[in-house]
Amino acid sequence: MQQNQSLTPESLAFRILVAGTDLKFHDYQVSDPVPTGRQIIEVAAGRPAAEFIVLEWLKDGDLEELELDETTDLRAPGAERFIVARSSQLFKFEIDGKRHSWPDKTIAREVLLAIAQQDPAKFSVWQEFQKKPDEEITAGHPAQLSPEGLERFYTVMKHTTEGLL
Repeated sequence: MQQNQSLTPESLAFRILVAGTDLKFHDYQVSDPVPTGRQIIEVAAGRPAAEFIVLEWLKDGDLEELELDETTDLRAPGAERFIVARSSQLFKFEIDGKRHSWPDKTIAREVLLAIAQQDPAKFSVWQEFQKKPDEEITAGHPAQLSPEGLERFYTVMKHTTEGLL
């Protein structure tokens, strides 16, 4: 049987994008088309893997935890995005009515807007409170997430110039 000489290790690699909680994504390649959470952590230089959490950023905008021995399928077109962070717990929050988990006790304005799929130049983000006025989350001042309960956020269009001459 003749081997196909056009196949190289790179042609068999699957591209993934991995970021920390700052959402600064870096390109990586994995050879396994169905890697585990552990393999994704290790390719992003996270060791020991048990000290990290992996969130898969799905195409519909959901963030879903990928357990160490759970797999994800990379064979669909396009690069898959993951968030890898050293953490032992997830914090729950909701933005614009959609629930998510986050591997840090703080979350930045820019991250909230990215998850909500809103343009930071056009939208502000606010944290909702029951017993005090809501607070705008501003750049450089991340919101605190509680280990128990659900923090709620919402986005608001900053201003509009529609109808102005």
